[in-house]
Amino acid sequence: MRTLKIALALVLVSFSIMAAAKELPDPTRDILVTFDNDSAPTASAGLGPPYSRRKSYTVARQVRHDAADIARIYSLETIEHWPIRSLSVYCFVFRVPEGTDRQSIIDSLSFDVRVESAQPLQSFETGMTKATNYDDTYANLQYGLDVLGIAAAHRTTRGAGVRIAIVDSNVDQNHEDLLGRIGQVREFLIKGQSVDRNHGTAVASVIGARTNNALGIVGIAPEATLESFVSCWSGGAGKPAVCDSFSLSKALDAVLEDPPQVLNLSLNGPHDPLLERLIQRALDSGVIVVAAVSSESDQRAGFPSSLQHVIGVGTTPTDGPSSDSPGNGLFAPGTGILVATPKNQYEFRSGSSLAAAHVSGVVALLLSIAPESSPDSISAILHRSQISESGSRISINACDALNLVGSSQHCGD
Repeated sequence: MRTLKIALALVLVSFSIMAAAKELPDPTRDILVTFDNDSAPTASAGLGPPYSRRKSYTVARQVRHDAADIARIYSLETIEHWPIRSLSVYCFVFRVPEGTDRQSIIDSLSFDVRVESAQPLQSFETGMTKATNYDDTYANLQYGLDVLGIAAAHRTTRGAGVRIAIVDSNVDQNHEDLLGRIGQVREFLIKGQSVDRNHGTAVASVIGARTNNALGIVGIAPEATLESFVSCWSGGAGKPAVCDSFSLSKALDAVLEDPPQVLNLSLNGPHDPLLERLIQRALDSGVIVVAAVSSESDQRAGFPSSLQHVIGVGTTPTDGPSSDSPGNGLFAPGTGILVATPKNQYEFRSGSSLAAAHVSGVVALLLSIAPESSPDSISAILHRSQISESGSRISINACDALNLVGSSQHCGD
C-alpha cells in the first residue's frame, strides 16, 4: 500500500508538471531547464496545447518523471513547457522560490546528469522608439530609399521568391500596406501577455510593404513572402516590446521546421546559450540571419548580433560618418523612419530594429537574383556596398550590392 501511495504521489506531481501555465514568466526568478527527449513517442494529430502546432512529437515518460523529481527537490514551480524539436529536447520554465539564489540552483542543475541544460530566463528588447528629430518634408519622408538606392534596385528585382521570417511582436495583417503580404502567422505567447502590434507591424512594413498601391510607404522587398513568428509582447505604455528566452526559443524552433532564406531578429539582449544553439542551427541550414545591433554601450545587450556569421546592423549616423564606428560594422537607415502602425496609421520611428529590417529587405533582393549565395558571401557583398567616399553617410547600398552579386542587368542604368 505504501508503494502504491508513493507511485500515486509521483503521478500527481508529474501531472502538475505538465499542467497549463497559470502565471506569466518572470525574468528575475525563472529558469529554463531542458531534458533530452530523444526517446519521446510520436503523437497523433489533434492534440491540445502545447502540441497543437507540433508534428508527431510528444514528451518522453522519463522526462516527465525527471522534471517532476527536480521540481520537488528544489521546490520549483512550473510556469510553462514546450518541445524544442530541432534540438530533440523538452524545455521547462521553472520558478525558483522567492528569496532563493537562482544561480546556485542553475549551478546545481548543471551537474545533474538528468538535465541537458539549465540557464536563466532572459529578457530581450525590440529597440524602437518614436522619432523626436526628423525633417518632416515630403521629400524626406522615406530618405532611406535614397540612401539605399532602392528605386534603381527595384528596376532589377523586388524580392520575388524569397521567404523572410520575422521573429517579433504581432503584425496588423489588415493594414492597407500589408494586406496579402503575410504568408503565415504563428503565435508563441502565453495567455495573458499583452499584445503588441506596433513593433512587428513597423518592421514588416519596412521590409515588405506593398508598392504601387497609391497608399502609404514603399517596402524594400515588396514581392518577398513575409512570415510572422510572434514571440514578443507589449512592455507597457511608452516602452519597447519585450521577449524572453522561452518565447524566442519556441519561435526559432518553429522557424527551423521549414527554414526560410532570411531570418530577421530586430531585437537584442544578453548572451543566451539556448538561443545561440537554435540560431546556429538556422545558420547551418543556410539561413541568412540579420539582427539589430544594440544602441546601448552595455556589451551584455549585444546578442544575437554578436554571434559569428550573424549579420549585425547598426543605425546609420545622420550627421555623416561616425569616427568611432567599428570597421567591420554594417549600417542602414534607422533614424526618423516612416513606418506602418496599426489601424492604417503611419508614424516616424527610430531604432536599430529598423536598420536591421532595411538590411533584411536588401538581402531578399540579392537572393532573388542569386539564390545560391552563401550567408558569408552576402555579408561580404553588403560590406563592400557601403564603402563610400569621405563625407557621405555610411550605409549599405542595394543598387551597388546587386551589381556586386552579379545581376545581369546593371543596377543604376
